[in-house]
Amino acid sequence: MKRSTQILRSAIIMMLTAFVFTSCVKKEYDDLSTANVDPALTATHTIRQLQIYATGPVGTLITDDIIVAGIVVGDDASGNIYKKMILQQDSSGIAVAVDVTNFNTDYPIGRRVFVKCKGLYISNNEGNFELGTSPTNPVGRIPANLLGQYLVKGQWGLSVTPMVFDLATADDFPEDIPTNTLIRFENVEFDAVSFGKTYAPTSGSNLYLNDCNTSPASLAVYSSNFSTFAMAQSPTGNGSIQGVYTIYNGDGELQIRDLYDVDMPNVRCDGTFGQTTLMPIDSVRMLLGGNVPAGRRIKGIVTSDFSTGMLTSSNLYLQDATAGIYIHFDDPHTFAIGTELEVIVSGFAVSTYQGVLQLATVGLGYALPVGSGTVAPRVTTVADMITNYNAWEGQVVRVPAGTITGSGTTYGFSTNFIDDGTGTIQLYTSNFASFANDTYPTDTVMITGILTQFNGTKEIIIRNLLDVQ
Repeated sequence: MKRSTQILRSAIIMMLTAFVFTSCVKKEYDDLSTANVDPALTATHTIRQLQIYATGPVGTLITDDIIVAGIVVGDDASGNIYKKMILQQDSSGIAVAVDVTNFNTDYPIGRRVFVKCKGLYISNNEGNFELGTSPTNPVGRIPANLLGQYLVKGQWGLSVTPMVFDLATADDFPEDIPTNTLIRFENVEFDAVSFGKTYAPTSGSNLYLNDCNTSPASLAVYSSNFSTFAMAQSPTGNGSIQGVYTIYNGDGELQIRDLYDVDMPNVRCDGTFGQTTLMPIDSVRMLLGGNVPAGRRIKGIVTSDFSTGMLTSSNLYLQDATAGIYIHFDDPHTFAIGTELEVIVSGFAVSTYQGVLQLATVGLGYALPVGSGTVAPRVTTVADMITNYNAWEGQVVRVPAGTITGSGTTYGFSTNFIDDGTGTIQLYTSNFASFANDTYPTDTVMITGILTQFNGTKEIIIRNLLDVQ
């Protein structure tokens, strides 16, 4: 149903109600006239002039007879904006906190609204200006029975042309973009982690935008999981996006009103429509000294155990049917051993760290758990491990029978080796591992772990005590 039809039906109902009850019931809302005209009110201030009254995040009482007028650029029709009416006049905007749901039927996008500001409080929180009924942070919402006291409906069907900005401005100078206004970005795309994902898989989720000149992702697109489009998939192409601009924790944020605000039918910056090609890990390893091409991802099973502290918290080992690889993320992770993980690896460097081939530094947001699985250890001898090290590095290996020797009696705080009769190889346990102080057995054992090295010294990393049988 068109908004105009909804408004007309509401008007008829309200006029009939007023006719029957006018002698005993005080009207709380202005009657909605079928004539598309403004009321006999004159704005005394612009929204920009009103903003000067705000002194901080706690609301300041407005004691002057101030009237402002703005066009609704954000309503609650899709559920993505909750109990806030976003008004814009020229290049300035303000949010009006209302304790009403489905207010879009009376105050839809495109309607001019006059606000009688005396008695309301105005706040400025990180450049986001808001009107409400109490001096709190955030300001109190206007109750339903008081809307008519402060808000007067004007013309509807008006339009506001979005202001166009670039992502570099949003990233580096978010305060240079006016908040609570309709903003548009051209030639942008959801980043490699965000495209094709649902807008709000969890409560209050962000997807991120890139353009062809800005990396990493530079602007968050916020969506509520109560929105009508929460489970819709974001587009994988390039194009434009518009919405209400705000600042959150010092960073710019875009809140779309509905999916009509997103139009991305074009080829992405990398020449694709966002599809990534699965790349075997052994092919990634062959790129040592270079970077992974665009549009690539890997998938494998996590073979390291973050829960024991066997590696620093930002690192893990991943293995598929072809090879294993060491990945260094930009933040600590919690991917458990046995997690099936997809990692967008486009553009990341393949290098060595202390002799170990690695992917670094990968954004943690580029890693997505997709299931679980197991990796069967490569059962072999120490001699074969050393001979085939270059091909087997980063893989789970097993010595079926051997003896642990070393400078101490514990897994950590000593230099230990496994001897299977064909040779010896160092066993490594971090001094920060949860089992570092445990005593290792002195009889024959089966050792499982990850084959790696430290500056040329070949070694097996023990992940947990289950690796020693």
